[in-house]
Amino acid sequence: MNTKSKIDIGAAILFLLIGVFLLLCSIMKVNDINFLFLITMASYMMICFGKFLLTKDNHDYEGLLSAIASLMVGAMVFLKKDLNNPSTLAFLLFTWIILQSLIKLKKADYYHDRKSKYWILEISLLIIFILIGILSSISLNYIVEIKILVLGYFFFIHGILELIDPIMIYLTKE
Repeated sequence: MNTKSKIDIGAAILFLLIGVFLLLCSIMKVNDINFLFLITMASYMMICFGKFLLTKDNHDYEGLLSAIASLMVGAMVFLKKDLNNPSTLAFLLFTWIILQSLIKLKKADYYHDRKSKYWILEISLLIIFILIGILSSISLNYIVEIKILVLGYFFFIHGILELIDPIMIYLTKE
């Protein structure tokens, strides 16, 4: 297994752990949605930036772009300061989903340009990610505990989707 695959798998596992953390926060009655969403975006940004620093020799800018997207949404969270309004939280989450979708689309284009069949996998994962994101954004209309659960499940599923790509590349050894 090459270094890039190991780093991608490690980052995906950390994304899974972010989802688990949010699910545990809901169980432990941590209900500050502003703090939790800001911590989530900051954690995601640091993981993606670390991923970029470790894989920049491969000319892979996905980590940097994801870190910038998370930084932008994190800054909007910091400026808004009130995510108890469901439409604000849904808007910020959906903004992040759109930015991540554009990054994933660029990655699929990279695979397509290299005549790799992974672009089909990447587009399939992108469609699933967008659908899960839309459903999660729509479901943020409930009490704070439910919002945290929805975010936890969203980031958990996102971690699973991020794990599929490097595992498939490792298993097919392309």
